[in-house]
Amino acid sequence: MGILALWSVLQARKFLIAWSVFVAVVIALAAGIIIPKEYESTSKVQVDALQKNPLTGLFEPRVRVAEFLGQQSAIAGSRTVALEVIDRLVAEGFFVMSDFEAEWRKQTGGELIAGNDARLWAADQLLEKLTIKGDALESTLSISFRADDPAQTARITNAFAGAYMKTIMDQRKRRAARKAASFSDETRSLEQAVEQAQRALTVFREESGFVGLGAQRLEAAEVDLAAVTMRLAGARADLSEAQSLYRQAREADSSALLTLPLPDEAQSGRQAQARLGGVLAQLKRISERYGEKYPDYIEARNEKRALEQTIMRAIANRAEYAERRVAALTTSAAQQKIRAVALQETKQLYDALEDKVETSRQTYDLVATRSLQESLQSRVDSVDVFLLARAVPADKPVTPPLFLILLIGVFVGLGLGAGAAVSAELLEGRIRDEKVLAHLLRAPSLVELTLPAQERLA
Repeated sequence: MGILALWSVLQARKFLIAWSVFVAVVIALAAGIIIPKEYESTSKVQVDALQKNPLTGLFEPRVRVAEFLGQQSAIAGSRTVALEVIDRLVAEGFFVMSDFEAEWRKQTGGELIAGNDARLWAADQLLEKLTIKGDALESTLSISFRADDPAQTARITNAFAGAYMKTIMDQRKRRAARKAASFSDETRSLEQAVEQAQRALTVFREESGFVGLGAQRLEAAEVDLAAVTMRLAGARADLSEAQSLYRQAREADSSALLTLPLPDEAQSGRQAQARLGGVLAQLKRISERYGEKYPDYIEARNEKRALEQTIMRAIANRAEYAERRVAALTTSAAQQKIRAVALQETKQLYDALEDKVETSRQTYDLVATRSLQESLQSRVDSVDVFLLARAVPADKPVTPPLFLILLIGVFVGLGLGAGAAVSAELLEGRIRDEKVLAHLLRAPSLVELTLPAQERLA
């Protein structure tokens, strides 16, 4: 259907369209009169975009602000907040519960069952007219309420904002109180741990005799061990020299014994060496003059043997003394090493116990400080939400004015009338011009006959 055909249809059905517009205007007028005027007031609450790290206690920016605002919106629109609003307004005298009870009995029958009482019903009625929107960029909540009284609307909106902030603060206080109680229990356990660690350190001191000078005792034991080790090395060198001299003395003859390097401590051997030289010269002289059977020669030979035995005994005694000295120093070094190792292990245990005491004390101090912070936090208001803008009574209602409703009714009536006219035209199947006829018959028109006006009217 073309524009001209549509226009002709509308002209032909103008009475139907006029009737539709009339009916729509009447309905719109009735709706405008019946629908009460509603006013809307909005208060804005600033929500802190920072959060407290439960481990470090530091404040950090929130990562999911939109999700957090959604949670806060759910809290602001909860029954708990609505019940707080009702209690607050009833206490201030702005609400009378008897009015709610009458309406509640009228709509619900007044049966007292779980979840159905006048107070909860009134809270649900308030929540139906409440609107909460969150702004992630500004980190704010816009709390709006609709009612037929602008002053009452602003009052209820501000009551919702105040109840929401009070609920958040109460939650913070309860959470801080729980944390403080938890920290208090942990503080007591840590205090017991410090006492046990200190008691273990005291018992260890008494049993081991290891006091504050333990480090100096360990250093002294290490110095003594080093000194004994050095003396043992010297004694082993002396033993090696004494044993070498003893082997040389056993293989040497009388003349070689005279040249053996005896140490200063072998005085008897050195004196025997000095006497042996004269005896050897005397034996040689007597042997050349009188022979080996001469009594003086025999006496000198016996004296030579005695002197040689004295020299050998002095060398052997020195070797034995060196062996005994090495054995004694070896035993002393082993004992000193055992003592040093024992002192070192004792010091390690002592240091470990001291570290445990210090660590327990530091942990106790940290937890005690956090416990004090949480305890103070539970007693003061946590300012992380505050009222940014109070709601004021609205000057104009949010419901559309009467002239706008009538204008909408006119447009709706025109639309419905035009639709009804076209539908009626299609149902009747009436042909109003030659173009429609040519389109239906798929043949060109050859001639057009028109009737006089009188016949058309007849």
